[in-house]
Amino acid sequence: MAHKLTLSISQLNEYIRRVVQQDPMLHGLSIRGEISNLKLHQTGTLFFTLKDEDAAISCVMYPQAVQGLAFAPFDGMKVTAAGSIGYYTRGGQLQFYADSLQTQGVGALYERLMALKAKLLQEGLFDKENKKPIPEFVNTIGVVSSPTGAVIHDILSVALRRDPQARILLCPVRVQGIGATDEVVQAISLLERMSDVSVIIVARGGGSIENLWTFNEEAVVRAVAGCSKPVVSAVGHETDVTLCDLAADMRAPTPSAAAECVVVERAERLARMDQLEQKLAQMMCQRMEAEARRLDFISLRLSSMHPGRVLESEEKRLKGLEKQLEDAALRRIAQEEQRAEQAATALELLNPFRVLSRGYAIVRRQERVISGAAQAATGDILTIQMHDGSIHAGVIDREE
Repeated sequence: MAHKLTLSISQLNEYIRRVVQQDPMLHGLSIRGEISNLKLHQTGTLFFTLKDEDAAISCVMYPQAVQGLAFAPFDGMKVTAAGSIGYYTRGGQLQFYADSLQTQGVGALYERLMALKAKLLQEGLFDKENKKPIPEFVNTIGVVSSPTGAVIHDILSVALRRDPQARILLCPVRVQGIGATDEVVQAISLLERMSDVSVIIVARGGGSIENLWTFNEEAVVRAVAGCSKPVVSAVGHETDVTLCDLAADMRAPTPSAAAECVVVERAERLARMDQLEQKLAQMMCQRMEAEARRLDFISLRLSSMHPGRVLESEEKRLKGLEKQLEDAALRRIAQEEQRAEQAATALELLNPFRVLSRGYAIVRRQERVISGAAQAATGDILTIQMHDGSIHAGVIDREE
């Protein structure tokens, strides 16, 4: 059978587009399903797929609609999308163009929240020992929040009422919707790198779990917990508790309460500064007195160790040693002289020639001393030494 009409691909797709566009059933409708393949284009357009148990359809959400989202969608989230069916002629694809998204209850969000909370709790991100103290006096207060709305107004109002000279630095961010997570993380990182920022307040107003979801995102919670500067979380109302609250160094029930916790009243601040000034002056006086005593002690030590003093002391010690040596030498000389006299006396007493003066004589025979008569024979010539001289005699006879 011959075909009645031949069309180009462009003509066919354009015809289908017009048919879809003219069908009132395909406009102003809502569809329910689970999000998958979620992608945010650099232009701000959101692409995703909505599926149920039996089918799926590609969805597109343009930047203006994305910016109006009260929560950040994620893969696996069940939503109701309101919009219209359209036909993408270049790709020949039927698409749902979403104008808004609503979550189908909080079940999926709550399950995801509990799973992430358990994971981060096990890692120790919420441990009390990791909390940093809020400084008593702050220089600049960094605020991560929306530039519009009551939050920043409340913080400024309370802070400036308590201290008109308080310095508040706002790092404006989106607090909900697509892109809010990255902006909050980058703002915390920026304020952390600024040397004059003493403390960071992360704040937003109250809302549903979907509205507050940015502050339950893992990236935001890790940025708060890992910040090197103290972070005060003031997200939602007092009954709203986010993971950001658990990770922060301090949780404030409201943004106004956060400002009260961080900013000390000027009168109180001045009074405490006066007390610190007095305490500092007292400590300085005590320190100066202690250093003066220490200086006196060092001066005495230096004086005692002065080379002149040391030389004088050594000179006195040397003279003392010289006197001791001289006295010892004199005593030794006297002792030796006494010993010499005693030895001379002993030698004098033992001198054989001294005995000769008492009538004794020394008899020699041929220059040899003889001590008995048997050593001499008749006719021998003997030499007899007396105390005043010697005589020579001959032996006539002997008797034993």
